[in-house]
Amino acid sequence: MSDKLEEFQIEEYKNISNAHFETNKQIGIFFRYFLIIASTPALIFAWFGKDNPKFIDNLLYGSNTTTTLFVGFFLIFISIIGILASFYLVSLRLDSILYARTVNGTRKYFFNHKKLKNEELFRVLPKQTNVPKYFDHHTFGVLYYAIAIINSAYFALGTRIIASVGESFFKNYLHFNPFINNYNIFWTIGVFLILFILHIVYYKILSKYRLISYMKSRIIGIDIDGVLNKHRETFCEIHLDNLHKTYGDDIPADKRLKPEEINKIPVNLIVEKKIDKNDEFDVFNKPKYWEEQRPIDDNIGKIIKELKNTFGYKIYIHSYRPWPQYTYGKIITEANNLWKNKSLEEITKEWLKKNNIPYDNLYIEKQGIDSSKKSFTIWGLLMGISKGKLKNRFYLTAKTPYRYFVEDDIDNAVKLAANCEYVFLINQPYNQTGCEQLPHNIIRVNNWTEIKTNIKKLG
Repeated sequence: MSDKLEEFQIEEYKNISNAHFETNKQIGIFFRYFLIIASTPALIFAWFGKDNPKFIDNLLYGSNTTTTLFVGFFLIFISIIGILASFYLVSLRLDSILYARTVNGTRKYFFNHKKLKNEELFRVLPKQTNVPKYFDHHTFGVLYYAIAIINSAYFALGTRIIASVGESFFKNYLHFNPFINNYNIFWTIGVFLILFILHIVYYKILSKYRLISYMKSRIIGIDIDGVLNKHRETFCEIHLDNLHKTYGDDIPADKRLKPEEINKIPVNLIVEKKIDKNDEFDVFNKPKYWEEQRPIDDNIGKIIKELKNTFGYKIYIHSYRPWPQYTYGKIITEANNLWKNKSLEEITKEWLKKNNIPYDNLYIEKQGIDSSKKSFTIWGLLMGISKGKLKNRFYLTAKTPYRYFVEDDIDNAVKLAANCEYVFLINQPYNQTGCEQLPHNIIRVNNWTEIKTNIKKLG
């Protein structure tokens, strides 16, 4: 296994190194293209000014409205192209830094694995994965600031030139003037500085995003039933209450159910019992079952609040709750009356609030948990593109990367492991069989204290 890993690391080192140098080459090529685009205004000024030595003065004072508007909007257009180009260059640079850090990590693996003596005497390149810095002033920063100055100058000059005919053109033709009266050199400098600062702010924000969030999602997905509550205990209590109404005190033994006997979900699969879908639906169709769930841990609210506020994670709560349903069950009339002025979504929100469980998003999944139902738009039918309205956990984890997901269903956990970095599977009697070899990123836990410990360790 070690030999295969080392072979992989060597190939990875080669590929990422090549990608790093190729990205740097692309930055140089793209910068040359930018300079070509940025030089086009010089041609415009040369063309219009060849027979008019006072061309610049005429632009600034709006002597020729058509020429003034053309040159002004052309400068703004070039500025916008330059801004978009600078954003792309920043992305290329950050990719290059990411590749360099990956190469450093591979170098670290081999040097630390071999434990060479006096390695500092012959190793020149770093093996820290936190260098180079994503944001710098001295290398790429110099190039980026030059681009920012050109973009900002063109935009500021373009607005100044257009403002010279603003009074006559915009008021007469558009019936409003977007420019401030007396748009002079001070306003021009102000626009230049604002745009230049926005370039730097964008660079800083994107660098911080790459450092903190780009390769590490800050989302924890959490199921409710069996994860946040003791649903087995509540099910048995409501089920027993229903049996008393049907059988009185003469309840058949194979109809009785204890929480520890629930080794299959749904419970109609428990071979030792004669509990059918009608019995199940009679429990789920009662609002009382959802309202009276007890939290799985007395400190559950405190733990999740710590994960959200101290660890900085977003909490997305999911639950498959398509009730009430009357496909099965014997209490249809009663259930209809019980659910008047109630919805399971509101009941769920109230339960979370009562137990002090904070969250950022709540998804009540009412369609099949693994459904792939689609709604096709006219454009989608023509182009073969479908617009998914599905909001279940599989759709959302495929669309948005979740770092962690907490589940109690073993089949769901295996499917979620393909999209989430780690899945915590809370041990329950019904998830001990079904998949003999779990994916390596599924971690079995017994309680929320273990989940918090693992998250603290994994980061």
